Amino acid sequence: MRFEQLRYLEAALRTGSFRQAAKELDISQPTITSQVQRLEEDLGVLLVTRGAKGVKPTYAAERILPHVEAAVQAERMLREEASAISGLQLGEVRLGTVPAGSQTLLPPVVHKLLTDYPSLRFEVDEGPSKMVVRGVLSGKFDVGIVTRLPGIELVAAENALLHHIDLLPGRLVLTVPEDHRLASVDRFTPEDLEGEPLIFPADSSILKVAFEKLLEGIEARIVYSSPNAESVQSMVRAGVGISMANTLVDSTASGNGIALVPLNFDWAQAHTSVIVRKDEARSSAVQAFLKLLRESAAAGR
Repeated sequence: MRFEQLRYLEAALRTGSFRQAAKELDISQPTITSQVQRLEEDLGVLLVTRGAKGVKPTYAAERILPHVEAAVQAERMLREEASAISGLQLGEVRLGTVPAGSQTLLPPVVHKLLTDYPSLRFEVDEGPSKMVVRGVLSGKFDVGIVTRLPGIELVAAENALLHHIDLLPGRLVLTVPEDHRLASVDRFTPEDLEGEPLIFPADSSILKVAFEKLLEGIEARIVYSSPNAESVQSMVRAGVGISMANTLVDSTASGNGIALVPLNFDWAQAHTSVIVRKDEARSSAVQAFLKLLRESAAAGR
């Protein structure tokens, strides 16, 4: 049994396809197929079933998969730590982040790390907080940057399995056209939104969860939905409807046809936070990234 065989098995089961796994690992499909077969022979169990829709794990594979994933992670960290002995000359940070993280925290931090360690590599996916949380929990990401709201969990296992570090504070606000009746008020009640045309964020966005919380007991009139914050604000500016936004996102600004209305609720206190899995050893590259993130956030407050 060799580490590469475990990598091949993990990739095949994660992608559901020998072809996709081979493409991801930059090897030939016959190689990955034969190596998984040799692993099955070595372990004495059938690990995958093959069908028209790809490969699926057997019962044996489901039982050993956590150990396979741990071994693959351990090998990657072993290689990174070996290279780190000579001064963090090689490493990778797999990162999932919300747009607010890309706009505020990441540019100076990534620039600093790549200046000091030009051989480092960042593999980044950007999307809503729920996607990032699930990616960190599954091991797809080493680190996540999310938007957190008090008392709101996006995934049931979030608090039990993840460690959160709040970095930058912000708030949720309503965004309304400048000539709207709510544009000049300091306070409003959810009932003020009854019958108003509303623009909703993406299904997996924490803003959607917050919007639904605000509208509990109110008959919502949703006229438009988009995962893109800037597109949403363009629709508000055009008078299509009212939306919700996070002040930590660059596109959330008053003027040019848009007014911001404060949400005076405890749960509307947003934070950009970094998340990692609890009780897990981290590579030197990830540790350096986390340290610089905290320092950069503290300096920017």
